[in-house]
Amino acid sequence: MTKVGEMMKSRLVATGVASAALAFVATLPMAGPANAATPSGVCGDGYTVRASSPLGEGNNAKVYLLRNGNRACVVTFKVGGSVGNSVSIGAWVHPKGGSLVGDSGRYAEYAGPVKVTSSCVNWGGNYSEYSYKDTPC
Repeated sequence: MTKVGEMMKSRLVATGVASAALAFVATLPMAGPANAATPSGVCGDGYTVRASSPLGEGNNAKVYLLRNGNRACVVTFKVGGSVGNSVSIGAWVHPKGGSLVGDSGRYAEYAGPVKVTSSCVNWGGNYSEYSYKDTPC
């Protein structure tokens, strides 16, 4: 075989390998849209996650309680394949001796943040008909 023939054979093999790799990649499952926001980013500087709970049959969402001193923030995030869907979600916080503050709707990514100032809060969230609440006060 001549050098030109060998080069053409090499190119054909390389093209075939590249085509096969591309065809394989095209069959891989695609991940759902990523949720760019984070609980700490949504609540603001100084807030750290103190508690959380999954919501839904397949962990469709997660509700978070964050604290910054005696300030509380609650936010509910859709996760995985639930990000971007039209299912309703909500977040709420109820300070001891105060009024409940909540947010709910058909949000693509998250509900909240809802914030109060209190050393003791009841809090929770929902995803569709699934809900979580923590009532220590």
